Amino acid sequence: MGSNPSAPRLNTKKGDEMSKILIPIFIFSTLFSADYSNIPLLKWAGPEGTRPKTYEEWIEQNPYTEFQCILDKVVYGNGRAGNVAILTEQSIAGALTNGINQLISNLQLENYTVLSYQISGGTPETLRTFLQNLYNNNNIEGALFIGNLPVTWFEIANDYNQYGYAQFPIDLFYMDLNGTWLDTMNTGNGKYDGHTGDINPEIYVGRLMTTGIGTDTVLLKNYFRKNNAYRYDTLLLQHRALVFCDDDWIPWAPQWANDVSVLYPDTMNYWHAETTRASIYRTKLNTPEAWVALFAHSWPGGHQFRYNNGNSWDTYYSYEYTNQDPPANFYNHFACSFARYTDNGYGGGRAIFNQSYGLGAVGSTKTGSMLEFYYFYYPLSQHKTLGQAFKDWFTHITSDGVTFDELCWHYGMTLLGDPWLKPTGHGLAVAEYKKTLAGNSPIKIIGNPSRAQVIFQLKIEPSSSIRLNIYDCLGKKVKKLIDKTILSQNDYEIIWHFDDDAGRQLPAGVYNVCAEIAGRKFMAKLVHLK
Repeated sequence: MGSNPSAPRLNTKKGDEMSKILIPIFIFSTLFSADYSNIPLLKWAGPEGTRPKTYEEWIEQNPYTEFQCILDKVVYGNGRAGNVAILTEQSIAGALTNGINQLISNLQLENYTVLSYQISGGTPETLRTFLQNLYNNNNIEGALFIGNLPVTWFEIANDYNQYGYAQFPIDLFYMDLNGTWLDTMNTGNGKYDGHTGDINPEIYVGRLMTTGIGTDTVLLKNYFRKNNAYRYDTLLLQHRALVFCDDDWIPWAPQWANDVSVLYPDTMNYWHAETTRASIYRTKLNTPEAWVALFAHSWPGGHQFRYNNGNSWDTYYSYEYTNQDPPANFYNHFACSFARYTDNGYGGGRAIFNQSYGLGAVGSTKTGSMLEFYYFYYPLSQHKTLGQAFKDWFTHITSDGVTFDELCWHYGMTLLGDPWLKPTGHGLAVAEYKKTLAGNSPIKIIGNPSRAQVIFQLKIEPSSSIRLNIYDCLGKKVKKLIDKTILSQNDYEIIWHFDDDAGRQLPAGVYNVCAEIAGRKFMAKLVHLK
């Protein structure tokens, strides 16, 4: 490895060649280890003449300026969870105040201490130094970047020793805070090309970046609305995953689907050379599912699916995520450069900035992706957050150094979205409802769960406004029970027979009641039994 002039300088795994010999012999280990040499590489699948945006083009449009930081607020948790940081681009922070404050409030309910900052200007190095100080002085476990914060770039002379020169954004630079990042290949060109020392990540980082998708503040406000709805169980989707694997990786598809099933035992699996088509993918995306794991040659503008013995292909374009608004909240895109957040309209961003759904995605900013999926899905199945699981997976990859193949496959991996989300759910509505019941709550629910009806008993002060609505598990409002002002003090009772606004009986399942009484909000789950 060290004699290869095209390979960047990195910590190599001891006994790497021996491990490649042993893995096929001990079949058990294939459940957890990937023989990278056998897995077909992803390819840039964009139309002829397309290419990713370069560092030089990005920096021309986003020149470095003086770094400024404003401490917005510190909100303390109870010490049961970690300390985390939210870093928001200063120019949009004011417009996002309500959404960010709601996120901070929710994180505090989940026991986090939150440090919120407004950031302007700076270089990747100044931002990394800022994170190092937060890690050393405040022991942060992770951070969320909101808006256009400094982007770090990495370059490889000959990607995979066959694709030629590659350059790409790298967020691992902000996760590994005590390793050494080197610029030796083209010194002073603004791009790193080596990584040595302790290369394990200390923190996780999530990004919310709307590059070329639409008006940033509009998209981000809507994202925070969805984020809050998910935490309060009104945007929960069926705990099911779609695994859609195109031709080149069919031999690996059963194992990868098995890894996904660690988190979602209910998986819908599709891998057939002639039927994994764009039209089928569109159809399957219309089925509500919490998670989508897609495996396809791609580019930031879409996915390419092959058929006719690999001689023909069709395309699902990135803008279709926006137009279709699929009922899915989380994505793992095994898809070339689909998370390249420096390219306008990049698909990973479109998937999470949809109007109704979409909260988190993992993917790569280069020709590469995640492998060894078990080390990502297992932590998630243990109720860890996206950020914690992403860090755990990266630690597995880097724990004994990285091979050149691993660097090429994984160094572009990026987490898009709020890193504190849990695919297993948050249940803040239940927790807050229990908290209100412990105090002097004005609402009481009788007969929950029930097959026939539930009764809401309300204690109303004079001239109080009251709203009481019911939502299904997809977040759709199905019943307005009351929306009026009560003039006199009263004990009020409402009976609901599990019907919708049109008088039709609703199916058995979990519903969410959202009440607002005199400006105070209350939420709870209702269970309609068969």
